[in-house]
Amino acid sequence: MALSTLRLAARPYLLAQQTFIIARCSAPMASSALTEMKNFWKKNQQLNRPNSPWWIYRPHLPMLTSLCHRATGITMGVVLYAVSIGVFVAPGDVTSYVEFVKNLHLSPMLLFPAKMICAFPLIYHYINGIRHLTWDAGYGYELKTQYKTGTVIATSAVLLSALVASYAYW
Repeated sequence: MALSTLRLAARPYLLAQQTFIIARCSAPMASSALTEMKNFWKKNQQLNRPNSPWWIYRPHLPMLTSLCHRATGITMGVVLYAVSIGVFVAPGDVTSYVEFVKNLHLSPMLLFPAKMICAFPLIYHYINGIRHLTWDAGYGYELKTQYKTGTVIATSAVLLSALVASYAYW
């Protein structure tokens, strides 16, 4: 109790000493952050530099295939956990939910795109994963080869997804 009272009484004196020490030991600022920022943008405008690299670098196929590979992988991981938790928490079993969807008598115009959307990430990620394995082996790094394999993979993933989605309609 006595210590806290002493600390409370001495606080104004200690704070005054602390600001005196900080003010005495610190050097005055040469410029403010705002001035530095204004000088930076002024210099960039004088040199005709763009404000953003997106204005220079347009999306190209190897970048898009890499982005799609990451997006499909993340999407499949999130969906796997969500469906697993949903099946664990929900009452009933999987067969009852399959029967429920069948009894809705949904149009193939709705089911086919839904099946294709479900099939595309699996197929694309699998095929592009094989492409990444060939890169790990040291093949396919040439830009021309990357464009060819990227086009083949994107096209074949869409076609195989359509094939898998249409399997029930044969």
